[in-house]
Amino acid sequence: MKLLTKFRKPHPLALAAASSGLLELTESFCEAEGLRLRARRLRELFAFIWNRPTDRAFTASLIAWIRLLEQRPGLRLRFQQVWLAMLADLDSVPLLADAGISARHALLSEATQRLFERLLPSAREDADTSRLFGALLGSPAALERFRGIDGFVFTRLAQLFWPPEGLKAQPGLREDLHRALRLLAARLAGRGASPAIRQRSRVTEVEQSPFYRIVFATENFVRAESSDEKREHFHAWQGAIDACRDELKQVHLQMEDSGVSTALMFDITSMETALDRMELIGATLVDHTEKPSFAARQLLNTLASGLVQDRRISALVRQNLNLLARKTVERTGHGGEHYIAHSRREYWQMWLAAMGGGLLTVFTAAVKLHAIELHLPFFVEGFLIGTDYAVSFILLQIFGLALATKQPSMTAATLAGIIRENRGVSRWSKIANFAAAISSTQLAAALGNVLAVCAGAIAFEKLWQKLFSRHYLDPAAAKHVYETLHPFTSGTAIYAAVTGILLWLAALAGGWCENFIVFNRVPAAIAQHPIGQRVGVARMRRIATWLEKNAGAWSTSIVLGYLLGLTPEVARFFGIPLDVRHVTLSTGMLALSAARYGTSAFGSNWLYWAVAGIGITFVLNLGVSFAIASIVALRAYNVRQGERISILKYVLGQLVRHPQRFLYPAGSEEEKTAGELPLADTAAKD
Repeated sequence: MKLLTKFRKPHPLALAAASSGLLELTESFCEAEGLRLRARRLRELFAFIWNRPTDRAFTASLIAWIRLLEQRPGLRLRFQQVWLAMLADLDSVPLLADAGISARHALLSEATQRLFERLLPSAREDADTSRLFGALLGSPAALERFRGIDGFVFTRLAQLFWPPEGLKAQPGLREDLHRALRLLAARLAGRGASPAIRQRSRVTEVEQSPFYRIVFATENFVRAESSDEKREHFHAWQGAIDACRDELKQVHLQMEDSGVSTALMFDITSMETALDRMELIGATLVDHTEKPSFAARQLLNTLASGLVQDRRISALVRQNLNLLARKTVERTGHGGEHYIAHSRREYWQMWLAAMGGGLLTVFTAAVKLHAIELHLPFFVEGFLIGTDYAVSFILLQIFGLALATKQPSMTAATLAGIIRENRGVSRWSKIANFAAAISSTQLAAALGNVLAVCAGAIAFEKLWQKLFSRHYLDPAAAKHVYETLHPFTSGTAIYAAVTGILLWLAALAGGWCENFIVFNRVPAAIAQHPIGQRVGVARMRRIATWLEKNAGAWSTSIVLGYLLGLTPEVARFFGIPLDVRHVTLSTGMLALSAARYGTSAFGSNWLYWAVAGIGITFVLNLGVSFAIASIVALRAYNVRQGERISILKYVLGQLVRHPQRFLYPAGSEEEKTAGELPLADTAAKD
């Protein structure tokens, strides 16, 4: 959002209309005695200015009031005296240290608190500046108008509230700024001393931790008397802030090995927000002059936004979704990286793995079709099909085989690392390289699966005929298969998109299981279990090692299998005509159906329509699962909507300019590195 809007000089009649009542309200404020009455009169004055039907009328009203005080020095002096007296009675620490920084990470309790604050009068003390500030700028519309005030107008407005001596004339406010810094530093140190942060920090000694030292650096900074001494300590204090940020980066890096939780992500996010707030307060203390500094305005904007966000349940839900997204992508396990072919050798290895996966899928499809022919109860049928899928996926994992479209949903951690560690053109370039690697790898996996499953289905049908002297599928079952794959007369497109969502959910569940095991150190607990004295310590260690290496992949395979098997049956139970379409599994069933008719199938239109449905299924399986993983990763790091669109345009532009990169990987590291240079140049030109 723009901080400054284009200034348009209001019409003289608008200024005259806006001036009506301003003098009376200002005089009323100047004559008020006592904090409560002054606060009420100030709210009435600003409500008169702010609550205008249009932005132009608001601008006219604001400028009229500014001119009123500028043209009446006596009234301006009285207003400033009453304002400073009122400010001296206010407690600004809660506003400075709490606004926009949640104290609880529990969604239900925080939502309940905000709901009560929306329905009941504020329980804040009269001296709490948050109460006054929230009443003046407590709505999104008022906030937008405040943040959008033109820079020149804002300077004139601020000079009415900001005395020429700066903070020297406002000892109470300066002391509140100091107290807020102390409070934020103490909270930072407290969160930094938690076991989850300490276990992932680079510094193990508490006295050497930057989160511990920030308290002393802050104390030295706020105790400085002279301006020169304050600036000297400010630079040391800024160094302590930077050290805390570096340590938080280290914590991020350690999450891959030590696991992550939503509470940990909440602590890290709160610490990052506290550091940002401390920097704004520190810059305001150092840069105070006869007029408010840029940092002071940024601080006011941040506080106003924080107060609005603190009262909105939707903002709380969005914040928790972001925390969940951060938890999701910070560590989704090591299982996704080997699904990306970065070189030609890995590319051809993916072909071999995909062909093996295609052959195994023939038997998976055959078992599923047989289960459907039994016409069992819904749940039993879904459970059997899910078990068939799960066993097949586990066998794929055991033998190192590949299944198309399973890969993109498991690579969120890799994408998150790119987003976290890069900015600007570099981020766009590496995301494009990542998308190209995913695309070429997926194409190899899909083609390998399809070719192998087709050949395997023909061989399976021939073998079945030789052994049992009949076709594996009866005509009705074969007809049902190709009818359900028609791209226009069936729900193939919708079902394929739903399957893409299920692919991502399965990867999410697998990442959660692996993260749970690592975060709670389950392998170490198994290795140290007393039962090892009976069955053997070495055996328990092998079990622990196996669990650590395979928990994510196995749990993903099992969850995906039962999601694909049970989702249609659960939907059918509620009367929803929902099904799943996976490119390899659907190809296996189509190949078995076509093999039932032999070469005569090539003369039938249904075969080609079903093949078109398979193509649509591949695109939607791949696109939906990868899109969700990408959106979650981008949202986790608060990449704005504008940059998301720019990244998408950039990736599509690279696809048009260099389509070969999305079909076949570079042959060596040198080729890949060389390919990134013109990519960055192109982005710079764009």
